[in-house]
Amino acid sequence: MKSLEKQVLPSSEYYNFSPSALARKHLLHVVCVGDFCYAAGYELQRDSFDSYLMEVILEGQVQIETEGELLTARAGQVALVDCNKPHRYASRTGWHALWVHFDGPAALGYFQLITRENGRVFATHRQQEIHAAIGGVYGMFHRHLPLNETQMALCLTQALTAMADPARPADANDRARLMDKAVACINQRVGAEPSVAELARMTGLSEYHFIRVFREIMGATPRQYIIANRMNHAKYLLKTTGLPVGEIGSMVGYASESMFTAAFRRTQGMAPSKYRSGQAT
Repeated sequence: MKSLEKQVLPSSEYYNFSPSALARKHLLHVVCVGDFCYAAGYELQRDSFDSYLMEVILEGQVQIETEGELLTARAGQVALVDCNKPHRYASRTGWHALWVHFDGPAALGYFQLITRENGRVFATHRQQEIHAAIGGVYGMFHRHLPLNETQMALCLTQALTAMADPARPADANDRARLMDKAVACINQRVGAEPSVAELARMTGLSEYHFIRVFREIMGATPRQYIIANRMNHAKYLLKTTGLPVGEIGSMVGYASESMFTAAFRRTQGMAPSKYRSGQAT
């Protein structure tokens, strides 16, 4: 479809899409997708548009105002905007972009992960992958191909995953990288996890600072994460092996079967034996 917006050039095209109820509930899905050339002086301000916007800037530059930030996106960069919140685009020079408005149950998580890692506007060595993935969605409409919702979800996932890749070399003091290192250590030593003091030393932080940063990034304290990791490992062993409950408890770091059973019941709401047999209570 041709755009009816003023200062969007006639060569521009966009396509709206109404996903199925299943896709809306479970998948990343397309709201609309387009390839636009914007004329100099273009400006758009909205209170909301009930979606997230992913955009690859191909030529020119645009200013994006959102959530108290005024950002300039230039050719060679990508942008990610939460359009559920007030936002504004404007350009004195004009710009050319391939874009997609999308939504879905994982959309907010991807948005938070990407903006925490890279911000809302950034250059990335994976721009071609992002361009190709969004182009794959656009191409389904533009070439009148069957509109496969799972394929569109895959393209969106590929683009967002590429955007989540760190856009800059990891800094030795980068907080997210330090927590990744701590999490890897915890997962490699299930049942004999390092102490918080050891994890803090590993990351070069004080214990207090380490706990605060870990909670901020992981959504749990180190101790809570260690227990959750033990329980996930225990649940896998309970469902895939015939090992005695006490032995599984020992493997995930508990000194006795009773201690393991108490911890499992407290976190999972049932005894290990009932979880193994599939009983709900």
